[in-house]
Amino acid sequence: MRRLALALAVSLAGCAGLQEFAASAVQKPKLTFRSASVTALDLEGATVSLTWDLENPNAFGVDLAKVAWTFDAEGQRVAAGDLPGGLQIRANGTSPVTFPVRVRYQDVPGIVNLLGSGKDELRYAVGATVGVRTPVGVLEVPVTHADKVRLPAMPRFALDGLAVRSIGFDAIVLDVRVRVRNPNVFALPTGKLDYALSLSGADVARAESIAVEPVAGGSSAVVVIPVRVDVGAAGRVATELARGAEVHVGLKGNASLAGIPFPLDLKGSLPARR
Repeated sequence: MRRLALALAVSLAGCAGLQEFAASAVQKPKLTFRSASVTALDLEGATVSLTWDLENPNAFGVDLAKVAWTFDAEGQRVAAGDLPGGLQIRANGTSPVTFPVRVRYQDVPGIVNLLGSGKDELRYAVGATVGVRTPVGVLEVPVTHADKVRLPAMPRFALDGLAVRSIGFDAIVLDVRVRVRNPNVFALPTGKLDYALSLSGADVARAESIAVEPVAGGSSAVVVIPVRVDVGAAGRVATELARGAEVHVGLKGNASLAGIPFPLDLKGSLPARR
């Protein structure tokens, strides 16, 4: 009887009273958060799969018309999107609704400070509006959820050695080695290094866009920085390098990986090996 009344009301859409009656006969579907799981994690970002249970309390089936969602990280809107419908929910039934959200870390304000602070989680809030198609039109069901998602560990940089390649009357050519350690299970992408180098307190070189090759998860790699030291301009440093003495090395700058700048301030005393 109830179905018959609803069908009659919908067919007579020109009558406002019957439209109201039809609308009152439809119960609004309910959306309940089920789970959030990280399905991909790398230095560029994280992919979070969010699942809700969509419950249809009506005696007739309904269709999922659309899903519109927003994603905030650390209080800042970083992503938004729409998903097509098509899912059918049977009468008095419940079906899961899952959609993935890709969060790029470079879009998150203060991400460098977060990565360097030792925190391993990122606060997020997601809002969604699910449109459910019923005999009386599309009903919108809003939902919100807040939680945390894992952050990758910050790559670590350290001075690894000093190797003299050649000694001439006017210049000494050497390699400064910087080791990049990746504590994550995923590989670090290709990056670049901008630096200013000092030896024994004397500024001897600076450069931009030195290539940093990918580093496999749980391993390390060495970036070799070629340096030419002018004997006339840096006589004391050249003498120390020529006799193989320990040289105080200072390297300041930025390493950029996946669009995220990591500040560098490396110091140490290294023997000048040949």
